Order: sequence, then C-alpha cells, then structure tokens
Amino acid sequence: MRLRLLTCLLLACALRAQDPPLVVNPNRPTFATPALTTQSGQIELEWGGQQSLYRDDGTTFGTPTLLKIGWAKDLEFRLATPGFQRLGNQGPEPVSGLGDTNLGVQWCYRHDGLFGMDQAIQINHTFPTASYPKGLGNGTASDGLILLFSRDLGLYHVDVNALESWLGRPPGTGGGRVRQPAATVCLSRTLSDAWSLTGELYTIGGTELNPRIVSNLWAFGYKVSPACVLDGGVDIGLTRGAPVRTVFAGLTVALGRFRHAR
Repeated sequence: MRLRLLTCLLLACALRAQDPPLVVNPNRPTFATPALTTQSGQIELEWGGQQSLYRDDGTTFGTPTLLKIGWAKDLEFRLATPGFQRLGNQGPEPVSGLGDTNLGVQWCYRHDGLFGMDQAIQINHTFPTASYPKGLGNGTASDGLILLFSRDLGLYHVDVNALESWLGRPPGTGGGRVRQPAATVCLSRTLSDAWSLTGELYTIGGTELNPRIVSNLWAFGYKVSPACVLDGGVDIGLTRGAPVRTVFAGLTVALGRFRHAR
C-alpha cells in the first residue's frame, strides 16, 4: 500500500515537472494588447488602480480588472471590467459602483508572419451590467473587433493594434449602434533583468456619443518574478476629449494552473 502511494506521488511530481514555469504575459498598463496569449492551462490576473482628472475638474477613480484563461495554445478567454468606480463629476455628491462586464476571446493565428510579427484577432462583447442612471455604464451592449500585431526586436517589443467597436446608443435615444474606430502603437524597452520602460500613443475616434481622444502613456514595469510584474505611470491627454492626466499602478500575476500545459 505504501509502495503504491509512493509511486503515485512520484508520478504526480513527474507530470507536474513537465509543465513549463508560470510566466505572465502582461497587457497592463497600456491601451494596447500583445498578440501572444496566456500559457495554455494557466490563469492570470491583471488588477490596478487609476485616478483621472478631466478638463472640467471632474475626477474618476477605477480599479480595472482583467482575468485571462489560457484555454489552449494560442487561445485565451478574457473577462474584464472597469471594476469599482468613483465619479467625482456627477453632481453635488460623488457616484460610485461597479462598471460594465466584458467577455472576449483572443486567438494568435500566426507567429513570425509579415515583417516577423505575431498576429492575432480578438472579439469581445460588453454586457451593460453597471448602473446607467448613475453614469457608471453605457446602458446597452456593445461589441468589439481587434487586430493585433507584435514583435520583439532585441531589447525592444512593439505592439500595434487596430480596433473597431460597435457601441449601442443609450436607452431612450432611438436604439441602433454607432461605429467607433481606434488604433494604438506601443513600444517597450528592457532596461535590466527587472526593469522596463513603455511608451504608447493611441487614438479613439469621435462619434455622436463621445469626442475624439488622442493620448500618450508612459510607464515603468518591475518584474518581481516571472510570475508577477508590477507597473506604474501616467497617461497624458493630447486632445480636449481626453482626460488631462491619469495616474495608475497595478500588477499582473499568475494565479496557477487548472490543467497541464498543452
């Protein structure tokens, strides 16, 4: 009996040793998303806090949260939310509550493609789970399509995204959807084994629902371990439709495996 138990334990350890180490693939803290996906069988959490100041002196605090599940090689499921929000420009008293919920899937369909870039596609759907009367959500569902291109160039990493969203018009405005394009270019440089620097320029098209946004972001990353990366920085708006500035800090951490890597 003891021999059987010992054999089972040794087999379990051997199988576990076949799995690669937990290594995170941070999407934070930028607007851009890398083409590569979370390791197969791994669950990864991204969480942070951010404070925005607007040109009308309004403020917004949020805790953006993203859960990524590496379902298979080059395929991940994504569950995202702005998290807890506190709006300081919605009347005499601040308004607070949870934001909408976004569910998506990303597939990296080609490695080392055109110009040596990894290529991926992401589709997502936003559920109007937040309170629209309080100004915490859109009040209607929306959908998004993203094309993602990434490449490592020595100490540098570049991400290029092209986005298309179909936003539902708010309740009571006649229904239908509004098309919103967006794009981003992000460049990161490794400074040492632990530190990295990231710069990004992004734009979100103006529609009848929102003004045009152009902004740039700068952030430092610190690798505590391959399974945990911290970040912090500032986002500075370049157009009147963008926040004057947003300061943020957060982390990306591997929560573990739900099955052996494939």
